[in-house]
Amino acid sequence: MSDVNEATFEELSSQFIQPEAEALPEAIEQLPQQEEFWRPPVRFGSIPVEKEPLGWDKRKGFYKLFPRVSLPFQIVERVSFGHPDLPANRLIWGDNLHVMRQLPSESIDLIYIDPPFFSGRQYNIIFGDQNEVRSFTDIWEGGMPGYLIWLNARLYEMKRLLKKTGSIYVHCDWHASHYIKVEMDKIFGYENFLNEVVWCYRGGGVPRKGFARKHDVIFIYAKISQKAVKWNPQMSHIPKRVLS
Repeated sequence: MSDVNEATFEELSSQFIQPEAEALPEAIEQLPQQEEFWRPPVRFGSIPVEKEPLGWDKRKGFYKLFPRVSLPFQIVERVSFGHPDLPANRLIWGDNLHVMRQLPSESIDLIYIDPPFFSGRQYNIIFGDQNEVRSFTDIWEGGMPGYLIWLNARLYEMKRLLKKTGSIYVHCDWHASHYIKVEMDKIFGYENFLNEVVWCYRGGGVPRKGFARKHDVIFIYAKISQKAVKWNPQMSHIPKRVLS
């Protein structure tokens, strides 16, 4: 192989994150034991109620529906924000479930996610300098159960990645927030729910009947307990006009 080809190969290789053997979990982490007063009923009318998250298998966890895929994932770019002395962060292009499964446990302080909202819509955006049209669908095969199974598998990996002092923020809206809350109680534990942030906004028309749907919610959970969470108070003032 020529020097040019070797240099090109090394340059391309540096753009990928390789699977790490030590990141493979030795065993399926057990779900938290809930307090007796929270335990769901066995049935709701004629509908059985599962105490485990949707999609969970007692022997294989979420690996039964979502098998492990250990492949290199491309690093699209490195982005810097916050303190200038901090190293640049990696922006990785790929399915976040497979990427997370290759990261070591208890390695992240805080996770914020803004997943699809189960809106039942198709979205198109203009991407890049070439005005390329890219789209993604928020329409789910299997309806709400299919959506929650997809999300639960990822929430479970995020819990594994969080440090014992870590916390997670999940942004959603009225389409599925009440279902997501129940599933997160199963994965993180009812007692580890910290807060629900309600983000109200304006814009659009005013419905002739009923109230406007003009807010999103952010669920906040601790990995272990509220006492263990590392909390940094807000240091900068946000003008009231921005909040309103």
